[in-house]
Amino acid sequence: MGRSAGLAGPVRGVRRRAAEYVAAYGGVVAPIVDAAVGDPGLREHVGRSLCSAGAKAGFLIQGYTTMAGVPFRADLAVLGGAVARLYDDLLDEFGSEELVRRLSVLFDGGPFSPRNDVERLLCELYREVERRLGRGRDDPIFAALTAVHEHQARSRQQSDPAIPALTLAEITEAKGGAAIVVLFALMRPSMSDREMSLIRDVGGVLQLLDDYQDVALDRQAGVVTAAVRGEVTLSDICRLFRVMRRPLSDYYGRIRPFSAVLYAILWIAFLRLHWPGLGVGGPPASTPFGVLVRPGDNLVQKAGQRRHGN
Repeated sequence: MGRSAGLAGPVRGVRRRAAEYVAAYGGVVAPIVDAAVGDPGLREHVGRSLCSAGAKAGFLIQGYTTMAGVPFRADLAVLGGAVARLYDDLLDEFGSEELVRRLSVLFDGGPFSPRNDVERLLCELYREVERRLGRGRDDPIFAALTAVHEHQARSRQQSDPAIPALTLAEITEAKGGAAIVVLFALMRPSMSDREMSLIRDVGGVLQLLDDYQDVALDRQAGVVTAAVRGEVTLSDICRLFRVMRRPLSDYYGRIRPFSAVLYAILWIAFLRLHWPGLGVGGPPASTPFGVLVRPGDNLVQKAGQRRHGN
Protein backbone atom coordinates (compact mmCIF):
# COMPACT_ATOMS: atom_id res chain seq x y z
CA MET A 1 0.00 0.00 0.00
CA GLY A 2 2.92 2.35 0.52
CA ARG A 3 3.39 3.03 -3.17
CA SER A 4 -0.30 3.81 -3.56
CA ALA A 5 0.43 7.13 -1.90
CA GLY A 6 1.24 8.42 -5.36
CA LEU A 7 -2.37 8.06 -6.42
CA ALA A 8 -3.67 11.29 -4.91
CA GLY A 9 -4.03 13.51 -1.89
CA PRO A 10 -6.84 13.49 0.67
CA VAL A 11 -10.54 13.64 -0.18
CA ARG A 12 -11.70 17.15 0.68
CA GLY A 13 -14.68 17.79 2.96
CA VAL A 14 -15.34 14.16 3.85
CA ARG A 15 -17.60 14.89 6.82
CA ARG A 16 -19.58 17.55 4.97
CA ARG A 17 -20.03 15.36 1.91
CA ALA A 18 -21.05 12.32 3.92
CA ALA A 19 -23.64 14.41 5.75
CA GLU A 20 -24.97 15.62 2.39
CA TYR A 21 -25.30 12.06 1.09
CA VAL A 22 -26.98 10.82 4.27
CA ALA A 23 -29.43 13.74 4.09
CA ALA A 24 -30.17 12.95 0.44
CA TYR A 25 -30.80 9.34 1.38
CA GLY A 26 -33.20 10.43 4.11
CA GLY A 27 -35.14 12.66 1.75
CA VAL A 28 -35.21 10.43 -1.34
CA VAL A 29 -34.58 6.75 -0.55
CA ALA A 30 -35.78 6.31 3.05
CA PRO A 31 -39.45 7.15 2.31
CA ILE A 32 -39.48 4.52 -0.45
CA VAL A 33 -37.94 1.92 1.88
CA ASP A 34 -40.51 2.74 4.58
CA ALA A 35 -43.40 2.36 2.15
CA ALA A 36 -42.18 -0.83 0.47
CA VAL A 37 -40.84 -2.96 3.33
CA GLY A 38 -43.41 -4.09 5.89
CA ASP A 39 -41.29 -6.07 8.34
CA PRO A 40 -39.75 -3.62 10.87
CA GLY A 41 -36.58 -5.65 11.40
CA LEU A 42 -35.93 -6.08 7.69
CA ARG A 43 -36.79 -2.44 7.05
CA GLU A 44 -34.22 -1.27 9.61
CA HIS A 45 -31.52 -3.60 8.27
CA VAL A 46 -32.18 -2.67 4.64
CA GLY A 47 -32.23 1.01 5.55
CA ARG A 48 -28.81 0.89 7.23
CA SER A 49 -27.29 -1.03 4.33
CA LEU A 50 -28.74 1.16 1.60
CA CYS A 51 -27.79 4.37 3.41
CA SER A 52 -24.19 3.19 3.56
CA ALA A 53 -24.23 2.02 -0.07
CA GLY A 54 -25.76 5.29 -1.27
CA ALA A 55 -23.23 7.41 0.61
CA LYS A 56 -20.28 5.40 -0.67
CA ALA A 57 -21.62 5.74 -4.21
CA GLY A 58 -21.93 9.47 -3.60
CA PHE A 59 -18.21 9.82 -2.89
CA LEU A 60 -17.25 7.83 -5.98
CA ILE A 61 -19.71 9.57 -8.30
CA GLN A 62 -18.86 13.07 -7.04
CA GLY A 63 -15.18 12.28 -7.60
CA TYR A 64 -16.09 11.45 -11.19
CA THR A 65 -18.17 14.61 -11.71
CA THR A 66 -15.37 16.82 -10.40
CA MET A 67 -12.92 15.11 -12.74
CA ALA A 68 -15.29 15.23 -15.72
CA GLY A 69 -16.57 18.76 -15.08
CA VAL A 70 -20.26 17.82 -15.00
CA PRO A 71 -22.89 18.74 -12.37
CA PHE A 72 -23.32 16.43 -9.38
CA ARG A 73 -26.76 15.36 -8.17
CA ALA A 74 -26.82 13.80 -4.73
CA ASP A 75 -30.36 12.46 -5.22
CA LEU A 76 -29.42 10.38 -8.25
CA ALA A 77 -26.13 9.30 -6.68
CA VAL A 78 -27.70 7.83 -3.54
CA LEU A 79 -30.54 6.30 -5.55
CA GLY A 80 -28.05 4.71 -7.93
CA GLY A 81 -25.97 3.30 -5.09
CA ALA A 82 -29.06 1.93 -3.36
CA VAL A 83 -30.42 0.29 -6.52
CA ALA A 84 -27.04 -1.25 -7.34
CA ARG A 85 -26.66 -2.70 -3.85
CA LEU A 86 -30.20 -4.07 -3.63
CA TYR A 87 -30.05 -5.51 -7.16
CA ASP A 88 -26.75 -7.30 -6.53
CA ASP A 89 -27.94 -8.86 -3.30
CA LEU A 90 -31.35 -9.83 -4.67
CA LEU A 91 -29.77 -11.74 -7.54
CA ASP A 92 -27.11 -13.25 -5.28
CA GLU A 93 -29.79 -14.63 -2.97
CA PHE A 94 -32.66 -15.41 -5.35
CA GLY A 95 -31.09 -15.37 -8.81
CA SER A 96 -33.44 -17.77 -10.59
CA GLU A 97 -33.93 -17.74 -14.37
CA GLU A 98 -37.46 -16.52 -13.77
CA LEU A 99 -36.32 -13.54 -11.68
CA VAL A 100 -33.65 -12.67 -14.24
CA ARG A 101 -36.31 -12.67 -16.96
CA ARG A 102 -38.73 -10.48 -14.98
CA LEU A 103 -35.99 -7.97 -14.14
CA SER A 104 -35.04 -7.81 -17.82
CA VAL A 105 -38.58 -6.66 -18.56
CA LEU A 106 -38.39 -4.05 -15.79
CA PHE A 107 -35.11 -2.64 -17.08
CA ASP A 108 -36.51 -2.54 -20.62
CA GLY A 109 -39.27 -0.24 -19.39
CA GLY A 110 -41.94 -2.93 -19.18
CA PRO A 111 -44.34 -3.99 -16.41
CA PHE A 112 -43.10 -5.65 -13.23
CA SER A 113 -45.20 -7.43 -10.60
CA PRO A 114 -43.24 -7.71 -7.32
CA ARG A 115 -43.60 -10.97 -5.41
CA ASN A 116 -42.17 -9.79 -2.10
CA ASP A 117 -41.19 -6.58 -0.33
CA VAL A 118 -37.60 -6.65 -1.57
CA GLU A 119 -38.70 -6.91 -5.19
CA ARG A 120 -41.21 -4.13 -4.57
CA LEU A 121 -38.48 -1.94 -3.13
CA LEU A 122 -36.16 -2.54 -6.08
CA CYS A 123 -38.95 -1.73 -8.53
CA GLU A 124 -39.92 1.48 -6.74
CA LEU A 125 -36.32 2.67 -6.42
CA TYR A 126 -35.64 1.95 -10.09
CA ARG A 127 -38.81 3.75 -11.20
CA GLU A 128 -37.74 6.75 -9.11
CA VAL A 129 -34.36 6.79 -10.87
CA GLU A 130 -36.12 6.71 -14.25
CA ARG A 131 -38.46 9.53 -13.20
CA ARG A 132 -35.70 11.80 -11.92
CA LEU A 133 -33.42 11.01 -14.85
CA GLY A 134 -36.05 11.95 -17.43
CA ARG A 135 -34.16 10.57 -20.45
CA GLY A 136 -35.27 8.74 -23.56
CA ARG A 137 -34.58 5.03 -23.93
CA ASP A 138 -31.94 5.84 -26.56
CA ASP A 139 -29.58 7.27 -23.90
CA PRO A 140 -26.51 5.00 -23.51
CA ILE A 141 -27.26 4.48 -19.81
CA PHE A 142 -30.06 2.03 -20.66
CA ALA A 143 -27.87 -0.08 -22.96
CA ALA A 144 -25.26 -0.14 -20.18
CA LEU A 145 -27.93 -1.26 -17.71
CA THR A 146 -28.93 -4.09 -20.03
CA ALA A 147 -25.26 -5.10 -20.20
CA VAL A 148 -25.02 -5.09 -16.39
CA HIS A 149 -28.01 -7.42 -16.16
CA GLU A 150 -26.62 -9.79 -18.80
CA HIS A 151 -23.23 -9.97 -17.10
CA GLN A 152 -24.83 -10.36 -13.68
CA ALA A 153 -26.84 -13.32 -14.97
CA ARG A 154 -23.68 -14.81 -16.42
CA SER A 155 -21.92 -14.38 -13.08
CA ARG A 156 -23.94 -17.29 -11.72
CA GLN A 157 -21.16 -19.38 -13.23
CA GLN A 158 -19.09 -18.18 -10.27
CA SER A 159 -20.82 -20.79 -8.12
CA ASP A 160 -18.79 -23.42 -9.99
CA PRO A 161 -15.47 -24.06 -8.20
CA ALA A 162 -13.98 -25.20 -11.51
CA ILE A 163 -14.79 -22.02 -13.46
CA PRO A 164 -11.83 -21.30 -15.77
CA ALA A 165 -9.66 -18.35 -14.76
CA LEU A 166 -10.18 -16.64 -18.14
CA THR A 167 -13.96 -16.89 -17.88
CA LEU A 168 -13.84 -15.57 -14.32
CA ALA A 169 -11.70 -12.61 -15.38
CA GLU A 170 -14.03 -11.79 -18.29
CA ILE A 171 -17.12 -11.86 -16.07
CA THR A 172 -15.47 -9.73 -13.39
CA GLU A 173 -14.23 -7.08 -15.82
CA ALA A 174 -17.45 -6.91 -17.83
CA LYS A 175 -19.79 -6.83 -14.83
CA GLY A 176 -17.82 -4.18 -12.98
CA GLY A 177 -17.22 -2.10 -16.08
CA ALA A 178 -20.86 -1.90 -17.10
CA ALA A 179 -21.99 -1.16 -13.54
CA ILE A 180 -19.71 1.87 -13.17
CA VAL A 181 -20.75 3.17 -16.58
CA VAL A 182 -24.35 3.15 -15.35
CA LEU A 183 -23.50 4.97 -12.11
CA PHE A 184 -21.42 7.65 -13.80
CA ALA A 185 -23.86 8.04 -16.70
CA LEU A 186 -26.46 9.11 -14.14
CA MET A 187 -24.53 12.39 -14.16
CA ARG A 188 -23.55 12.43 -17.86
CA PRO A 189 -26.32 12.34 -20.50
CA SER A 190 -25.29 10.81 -23.84
CA MET A 191 -21.92 9.53 -22.58
CA SER A 192 -19.57 9.00 -25.53
CA ASP A 193 -18.21 5.61 -26.57
CA ARG A 194 -14.66 6.72 -25.81
CA GLU A 195 -15.54 7.81 -22.29
CA MET A 196 -17.52 4.63 -21.67
CA SER A 197 -14.48 2.58 -22.67
CA LEU A 198 -12.33 4.40 -20.11
CA ILE A 199 -14.96 4.04 -17.39
CA ARG A 200 -15.33 0.32 -18.09
CA ASP A 201 -11.63 -0.11 -17.34
CA VAL A 202 -12.08 1.71 -14.04
CA GLY A 203 -15.11 -0.42 -13.21
CA GLY A 204 -13.29 -3.66 -13.87
CA VAL A 205 -10.64 -2.77 -11.30
CA LEU A 206 -13.24 -1.54 -8.83
CA GLN A 207 -14.99 -4.91 -9.17
CA LEU A 208 -11.73 -6.64 -8.24
CA LEU A 209 -11.49 -4.38 -5.19
CA ASP A 210 -15.11 -5.09 -4.26
CA ASP A 211 -14.45 -8.82 -4.54
CA TYR A 212 -11.31 -8.42 -2.45
CA GLN A 213 -13.27 -6.72 0.33
CA ASP A 214 -16.03 -9.35 0.18
CA VAL A 215 -13.71 -12.36 0.15
CA ALA A 216 -14.94 -13.77 3.48
CA LEU A 217 -18.60 -13.43 2.53
CA ASP A 218 -18.02 -14.86 -0.95
CA ARG A 219 -16.07 -17.81 0.42
CA GLN A 220 -18.85 -18.52 2.90
CA ALA A 221 -21.48 -18.31 0.14
CA GLY A 222 -19.51 -20.51 -2.27
CA VAL A 223 -18.92 -17.70 -4.77
CA VAL A 224 -15.66 -17.96 -6.70
CA THR A 225 -13.66 -14.77 -7.32
CA ALA A 226 -10.02 -14.09 -8.07
CA ALA A 227 -9.69 -12.88 -4.47
CA VAL A 228 -11.21 -16.10 -3.09
CA ARG A 229 -8.68 -18.07 -5.14
CA GLY A 230 -5.85 -15.87 -3.88
CA GLU A 231 -5.06 -14.73 -7.41
CA VAL A 232 -5.28 -10.99 -6.69
CA THR A 233 -3.83 -8.90 -3.88
CA LEU A 234 -4.37 -5.33 -2.75
CA SER A 235 -0.96 -4.49 -4.22
CA ASP A 236 -2.12 -5.82 -7.59
CA ILE A 237 -5.19 -3.59 -7.43
CA CYS A 238 -3.06 -0.55 -6.50
CA ARG A 239 -0.87 -1.24 -9.51
CA LEU A 240 -3.88 -1.43 -11.83
CA PHE A 241 -5.19 1.89 -10.53
CA ARG A 242 -1.78 3.50 -11.15
CA VAL A 243 -1.76 2.16 -14.71
CA MET A 244 -5.11 3.87 -15.35
CA ARG A 245 -3.87 7.32 -14.33
CA ARG A 246 -2.33 8.15 -17.71
CA PRO A 247 -5.36 7.41 -19.94
CA LEU A 248 -7.67 9.16 -17.46
CA SER A 249 -5.38 12.19 -17.34
CA ASP A 250 -5.12 12.29 -21.14
CA TYR A 251 -8.92 12.33 -21.45
CA TYR A 252 -10.04 14.48 -18.52
CA GLY A 253 -6.96 16.52 -17.64
CA ARG A 254 -7.64 16.99 -13.93
CA ILE A 255 -7.98 13.61 -12.22
CA ARG A 256 -6.75 14.27 -8.67
CA PRO A 257 -10.25 14.55 -7.09
CA PHE A 258 -11.23 11.17 -8.53
CA SER A 259 -7.89 9.56 -7.71
CA ALA A 260 -8.27 10.78 -4.13
CA VAL A 261 -11.53 8.85 -3.80
CA LEU A 262 -9.95 5.70 -5.23
CA TYR A 263 -7.06 6.15 -2.80
CA ALA A 264 -9.50 6.44 0.13
CA ILE A 265 -11.34 3.28 -0.96
CA LEU A 266 -8.03 1.43 -1.13
CA TRP A 267 -7.07 2.55 2.37
CA ILE A 268 -10.40 1.41 3.80
CA ALA A 269 -9.80 -1.99 2.18
CA PHE A 270 -6.31 -2.06 3.69
CA LEU A 271 -7.68 -1.23 7.15
CA ARG A 272 -10.31 -3.95 6.88
CA LEU A 273 -7.61 -6.44 5.94
CA HIS A 274 -5.72 -5.74 9.16
CA TRP A 275 -8.74 -5.00 11.39
CA PRO A 276 -11.56 -7.29 10.15
CA GLY A 277 -13.95 -5.98 12.81
CA LEU A 278 -13.72 -2.40 11.55
CA GLY A 279 -17.22 -0.94 11.30
CA VAL A 280 -18.92 -3.78 13.18
CA GLY A 281 -20.63 -2.53 16.32
CA GLY A 282 -19.09 0.91 15.72
CA PRO A 283 -20.58 4.24 14.67
CA PRO A 284 -24.16 4.14 13.35
CA ALA A 285 -24.58 3.93 9.57
CA SER A 286 -26.12 7.41 9.67
CA THR A 287 -22.84 9.06 10.77
CA PRO A 288 -20.14 10.12 8.27
CA PHE A 289 -17.58 7.63 9.60
CA GLY A 290 -20.21 4.91 9.89
CA VAL A 291 -21.24 5.08 6.25
CA LEU A 292 -17.63 4.81 5.11
CA VAL A 293 -16.47 1.88 7.21
CA ARG A 294 -19.65 -0.20 7.41
CA PRO A 295 -18.68 -3.65 6.10
CA GLY A 296 -20.67 -5.45 3.45
CA ASP A 297 -23.33 -8.05 4.08
CA ASN A 298 -26.20 -9.55 2.14
CA LEU A 299 -29.10 -7.28 2.99
CA VAL A 300 -31.82 -9.63 1.70
CA GLN A 301 -30.75 -12.65 3.71
CA LYS A 302 -32.93 -13.91 6.52
CA ALA A 303 -32.12 -12.31 9.83
CA GLY A 304 -30.53 -15.48 11.20
CA GLN A 305 -28.09 -15.62 8.30
CA ARG A 306 -26.74 -12.08 8.67
CA ARG A 307 -23.39 -11.46 10.26
CA HIS A 308 -23.56 -10.39 13.87
CA GLY A 309 -23.51 -6.63 14.27
CA ASN A 310 -24.89 -5.76 10.82
